[in-house]
Formats: sequence, structure tokens, C-alpha cells
Amino acid sequence: MNDWAGFKYSTKRNPARRSIGPRQAKIAAALGKPGMPWQREVWDVAGELDDDGNLVYEIVIVTVPRQSGKTTLYGPVQLDTCIVNPGVKTFYTAQTGKDARSRFGDLVALVQDSPLHAITRYRASQGDEGMHFPNGSALKIFAPVVAALHGETPPLVGLDEIWELDEALGDALLEGAIIPAQVTLAGRRQVWMLSTAGTALSTFMRKWIERGREAVESGGEKWPKIAYFEASLFDGDDPYDPAAIARFHPAVGHTVTVEELLEVALGVTRATWLRAFCNVWTEAVNPLFAAEDWDALAVAPTGIPRRRDLTVTYEVGADNECGAVLASWRDDDGAPCVRVLHAAPGTNWMHDLIVQIRDEWKPAVLGADDGGPTRRLTDQLRRTLGDDAVVTTGVKDYATACESLLTMARDRELKHDGSKTLSNAIAHLVLKRVGDTTKFSRNDSTGPIPGIIAAAVGIWLHDHRTVDVGKPVIYT
Repeated sequence: MNDWAGFKYSTKRNPARRSIGPRQAKIAAALGKPGMPWQREVWDVAGELDDDGNLVYEIVIVTVPRQSGKTTLYGPVQLDTCIVNPGVKTFYTAQTGKDARSRFGDLVALVQDSPLHAITRYRASQGDEGMHFPNGSALKIFAPVVAALHGETPPLVGLDEIWELDEALGDALLEGAIIPAQVTLAGRRQVWMLSTAGTALSTFMRKWIERGREAVESGGEKWPKIAYFEASLFDGDDPYDPAAIARFHPAVGHTVTVEELLEVALGVTRATWLRAFCNVWTEAVNPLFAAEDWDALAVAPTGIPRRRDLTVTYEVGADNECGAVLASWRDDDGAPCVRVLHAAPGTNWMHDLIVQIRDEWKPAVLGADDGGPTRRLTDQLRRTLGDDAVVTTGVKDYATACESLLTMARDRELKHDGSKTLSNAIAHLVLKRVGDTTKFSRNDSTGPIPGIIAAAVGIWLHDHRTVDVGKPVIYT
């Protein structure tokens, strides 16, 4: 099956320009890895030259799924630069020095089995790994630290799997080390950044992905020095549909089959499959729910609850950055339901709103978890409303509440309001195991999660409330 529909985003080839791409394709063929269509497209566009023979693009960004052939894409670019330009050094790194050495070893193996082996010398000692050529050029690898390029003037630098670089390190490498090292090489310099999709923590990569997409969408008017290429699951497609996989994965029908990829899917989490093999961004590294699965739970409840039958809960976000107040109940069919009453940045608004809701609605339960920064607000509310006004969950009850909410969601019992407060929280949510309990982690989650905590606590408190059955009546 070879039904690749092309890149989702890609800088287009200008046929009026010469390109060094065909030369790089010849090197790939010499390595026994003739370029796949997607690789030849990248080489041809990224290798475009202006009328003066200078490289048009200084930044090349390629984001493709695993098993696409990133090593056999970038390796020929490195080799071409070294062979054609005497006395230069090219550099390559990955998320760690160990990963860089592993990918370098893959390239060495290809070269050793090719005609290029006769003109190549290898160094394998740690800290000096590289390939050396008779014209004095060298292909080097380095650990992702700023000092590694001190004193160098490399025309080509590659950063692999940039989704794992935090913004501080990514900026330091690119803006603090690589760009200054290339400053005298106008027209002869390039930085290649390659990666699968990232998570909410991949802020460095996200910044450059957005610039790359803007470059494509503007036809090069914005970020004219960036060439951008992205192959990923097309919007609305089923990530496990064989035809959908063949449409977006650029190596299907060349070096991998849909069947082989689906075998991989059986052994990894949905989040890993989406991020690494479908090249779809996820919020947490391993989100508990795919966005579409959570959205499917936005179902209207049966019946309209009375305000006095509701359980109202609240939660304060880390560092008091935001807060949420929710209502929980069970509808006429017995399904657990949650709805956001109010969520906003900061927390100064929460006390007065909760007091107003309690006085006007007289909900069955007013409560919160007894953890994190929420404790301060609970103390304030008890001083205002009385010690018995607020019910709280302890450590074990909170853990049970978290596990219960997840079970209800996975069993498709839960009904929520489809709010951004809840969908963003579930996307950022990370679990933490403490002893024999598992709970939502305020500190480890990749973003604010007050909404989902208040929802879990709300349902648990609602199900464990003391129900007023009224005074007994004696019939005679």
C-alpha cells in the first residue's frame, strides 16, 4: 500500500532555483538508501540556491512520525556538506549525548557498507566521535550543551528529537551557541531541526513549529528563511484506520507496512501511538484520555436538578494561578454529572462567589479536597460560614475520588459540560502513586487541573452525602 497523500504542511519547491538536493539523493543511493519521495522533496526544497549560489533557507524543520527515516534523511545532508566543502566540521546532537552516539552509529554502519567507506576514517572515543574525510572535513556529534560548539564555525548543525528539549536549553543551544557560531557563514549555513510531535512541555519545539507553519501558510512572506515539513495524521482521521495511516505516514509502502505499524500500536499506549507514530501533539507526555474520547462524554444530563440537591465543590490551582467552582449531581438516569459554575485566573473572586452560592442555592453539600493551596480558602470559608459548612476529603478519600472519576469516564458513565476548563485539565492531567493509592497530581500535571479535581471530589462527596429523609410519619 503506497497511498501517501503528501505533507500536511510543506514549503513548496521553486522550480526556477537550482538545488543541491539531487546531489544529496545520489549520496543516499550510494548508502543503499535511495530517497523516498518525501525525503527527495525535503532535499530538493531545503537545498535550493539563489542566483548567487547561496542557500535560500537557513532553518530546516522536519517533523515526521517514527519509522519515517529521519536518519537516512539527515545523514546524506551531513555527508554532502563534508565532501563538497574542504576543511569544515558539521555537528549533530539529539536529546542526550547517548542518543546522538546511537544515531551516529547507525550512520556509520551505512557508510561502512557503502563506497564512501574507502574515503572515510572513524573515531569512536567518547567526546571525539566523528567521521573524517581526506579534504580535512569532519562529521562530528556532540552532547546537547552550549559549550560544545565553543570556538567552532560549522556550516551545518542538526538537532534531533527537539521535542525533548526544554525552552531554556533549546534557546541556549540555538540562539546562544549555534547562530553565533555561524554568523560569518551567510549563504552557506543551515540548522536542521528534526523531531516527532511534542507535548505541552515541548515549548521550544512548539515555538518553531508555529513559525514553520506560518512560513508555509504565508507563502514565505513570514519567516522567509525557514523551510518547514510536517507529516502527521490528517484532521478527523481514525489513528488506527489502515487507510488513514497510509495517507499520512511517508514511509508506508517503502520501508514499512501498515500492518507492521499496527503491530507496534498493540504494544504502546494510545498517547505514545498518537504522539510518536501519528505525529500528533499531546498535552501530557502520556495523557489519560484522547481529546475525542473526552469530548464524547459531553452529553446533556437527563432532567434538571434542583439547586438544593447539588454538590458544590471548589479547587485552587497551584500558586493560586486560577480556581474553579463546580456543581455535581446524578441525573434522572443515575449518571454522574459535572458542570463548571465558574473558572477564572486568580483566586480573589472565589470566597465571595462561594458564599453567595451557598446562601442563595443552599446546596446539599459544599466541599473540597483538604490538600494543596485549597486549604487556605477552606479555612477562610469556615471562618465565614462556620466550621460545619465545608466538607473535605482526606488523602484516601481523595485518591478514591480520583480513581472513581477515571473509571466513570472510561466506562462512559460520566456526563460533563464540554467546557474548556475540564478538557484542558484532562489533557494536562498526570497521576501520582503514593503507597497503595493513585491520585491526580497537582505538581506533576503539565498544566492547571483545578476543574478536574473539583469534579472528582464533587461526585465522591455527592455519593457519600448524608441524605435528609425528613421526619418519620406514622400512618394509622
